[in-house]
Amino acid sequence: MIALGATTGAYAFLTGHALRFLLSGGSSGLGAVAKYLPHGIRLSLGDTLWLLPLAIVAIGVLKGLAYLGQFYWMGIFGQKISIALRREIFIRLSGLSPSQLSQQMSGDVLSRFSSDVAAVETAANYAVGSYVRDGLQIAALVAVAIWMNWRIALAALLVVPIAGFPVARLTRFLLSKTREGQARLGQLAAQLKEGLGAVRMIQAFNAQKAELIRFAAHSAKHERAMTRAGWARGGTPALMEVLAAIALAGVLAFTAYDSSVSPENLFSLLTAMVLIYQPAKDLGRVGQFTVQAVASGERIFALLDGIRSPPDRPGATALPALRASLRLEGVWFSYGDRPALQGLTLELPIGKITALVGPSGGGKSTLTSLLLRFDRPQRGRILIDGVDVDSATVDSVRAQFALVTQDALLFSTSVLENIRIARPEASEQDVVAAAKVAQADEFIQSLPKGYQTPVGERGAILSGGQKQRLCLARALLANAPVLVLDEATSHLDPESEREVQAALNQVLPGRTALVIAHRLSTIVDADRIHVLDGGRVVESGSHEELLSQGGLYARLWTLQSAPAGSSGGGGREG
Repeated sequence: MIALGATTGAYAFLTGHALRFLLSGGSSGLGAVAKYLPHGIRLSLGDTLWLLPLAIVAIGVLKGLAYLGQFYWMGIFGQKISIALRREIFIRLSGLSPSQLSQQMSGDVLSRFSSDVAAVETAANYAVGSYVRDGLQIAALVAVAIWMNWRIALAALLVVPIAGFPVARLTRFLLSKTREGQARLGQLAAQLKEGLGAVRMIQAFNAQKAELIRFAAHSAKHERAMTRAGWARGGTPALMEVLAAIALAGVLAFTAYDSSVSPENLFSLLTAMVLIYQPAKDLGRVGQFTVQAVASGERIFALLDGIRSPPDRPGATALPALRASLRLEGVWFSYGDRPALQGLTLELPIGKITALVGPSGGGKSTLTSLLLRFDRPQRGRILIDGVDVDSATVDSVRAQFALVTQDALLFSTSVLENIRIARPEASEQDVVAAAKVAQADEFIQSLPKGYQTPVGERGAILSGGQKQRLCLARALLANAPVLVLDEATSHLDPESEREVQAALNQVLPGRTALVIAHRLSTIVDADRIHVLDGGRVVESGSHEELLSQGGLYARLWTLQSAPAGSSGGGGREG
């Protein structure tokens, strides 16, 4: 960048003396340029006519190489910044609990991850280099102008402080509207994300027009903000054009009344003033990149600084694998003012199947969140082999559990990689073994590429039962001490439920398992069933014992089995 500034100054310096030499037919000599030739060298007219163009070409080559190096290294610099920012956003978001993530609009987060980071990358690529490069070029050209005639140069440069106030006002206005525009763009992205996720519902209710009206409202706000920003963005170069013309006119007017300036110095001075215009205009242009990057950077760091995953306690230790007991003692948890668990005490026997059932809102899924440390109990303790999990590291607590949820969470990669997520170092033989136990190997082998078949977004090419069996295979591959099934069959049709239940009947015996279920027919063989209502255990026992008590479990069983007996029978058969 120093080379760029020096070569630009050399252009201006050489221009006046070269022109005088050519117009005088060489009789005037090289003037001040001759001072920089090695001592004792005298050039003929013919030699000079060759050397001057070669010198200008050499300066051009050096300047071109300097540009190449600058853009190459600044491109790498911008890439490293964008990669680092996106990596930090991904790490921060992937460490958040589901309840923390639910407070973020996913479309807005994606906008910050993509367009906001791209704005910062653009500024790193162009603005940083331009500030240094163009700043050095301007400094070199100002030095040449002052050397030629300091009075004229300083008079021309008076426009700089004059421009300061309006440019500062325009920049502040541009920053304000750019912030607003980026926020509106995040709202548009959030609506698009919501709309894509609910496209079936939107079409089913013929709600496209209503969604379009809502989109148009968000789009109009974004357009209004960016239009105002466009006026401010165009104001800066317009102002620069006017001030540059004033400066050049001032130089010409000054020299008209001052005959002390030699023609070659006047021409070099004018060349310097003209050459100053382009880097000054470039600085104004990339200043807009900087404004965009500042607004985007604020949104990125508001995201990074505003959400943090709960850290481990000081001195937290890693838990060994569960061996003897898993117990909850007096656990309380609330969502705001709504209590989810109220003094829950519960023990999961090792090697046994424990089921949790009850009305919606009874606290069943909250218990899963607490066990996997997505949230912490507000009161009470969770003990693994007598150790309070609050004093253990998050990773070691989660390693105790393998989770299968009601939503079959698959990624748009191959079957193999979807199962291997639970244990990335697992061999293909280990993956196949887990799939066989989950009764998934047969249908996987029938896919076009077997275990290498891409499953599409969220497992689009698979049926509900196939997706859940892949999730079960993933949980088995993890080889965790406790298998947690959080309503794993609640979203399945009867046929898919039978497929998954058949796989579970092979998997669950002899394992420590926690089964959270809405359909009671899926947990009749559990060793121990706890009925949760209002955040408390209100009944416990086996299926037969609970039916004989005639309490809440018996009422729920009657409600479910009477109108849907065939479904319940299918669940027991699976």
